[in-house]
Amino acid sequence: MNLEAIVDELKKPSFHNFDRVELMKHYQEPVTRYLGFHLPDGIPGNDYANIKMKGIIKLVNWAQFTSVLHINPFLGFLWKATVKMGILPVKGYDYFFDGKGAMNWELFRWIPFMKADGPDVSRSGEGRTLLESSFLPHALINPAVKWDVISDNEITATWKIFREEAPLHFRIGDDGSLKEITMMRWGNPGDNKIWDYHVFGVGIEQEAKVKGVVIPVKGNAGWWYGTDNYRDGEFFRFEVK
Repeated sequence: MNLEAIVDELKKPSFHNFDRVELMKHYQEPVTRYLGFHLPDGIPGNDYANIKMKGIIKLVNWAQFTSVLHINPFLGFLWKATVKMGILPVKGYDYFFDGKGAMNWELFRWIPFMKADGPDVSRSGEGRTLLESSFLPHALINPAVKWDVISDNEITATWKIFREEAPLHFRIGDDGSLKEITMMRWGNPGDNKIWDYHVFGVGIEQEAKVKGVVIPVKGNAGWWYGTDNYRDGEFFRFEVK
């Protein structure tokens, strides 16, 4: 699939037939606390973000990366990165768009390193799209998103892009700041040969205001989040540049 075409589609403005300010008035506390904390300068109208990151990722061993994430919570994502495997640069991308997901990573842009696609990769990619929505909290002020209150510090958001409907579980602070996100995501982590749902989580270590919106700027992510197996399942530590 043409990557530039994906980005162009993710960037296209949405023509909402609803008022986000009015819609937010109908949300319960603590949903309003979460959204209010993350939108100190008001509610933007866009559904797209471009996020530059750096950090370390565990492919074979931990390695440094730089990347850019293109995300639209209702359409998909494209993540392009360069990973330094020792002195060797591995360049590639992951994406989910139009119901399909894939990854393609190469040494020196032409030696195959890792490639995957198909229905299972697509389902996992759709789950990742939902997780990446934390970079656009305002986009989730949408009639397509069902918010539920679990407790004073736990809320869930549920919507479907293509087929996955697992709710995102947000744990928030008393001030509305985001502490972690978890969901049941389709995948085959570790030595699993059979694809299934497993707990996936993102631990938020720091947030900051970027272009008027408070977003996660430092954190960690991986499979089996919140369990003893997370030390084996964690594979991603990021900072927003």
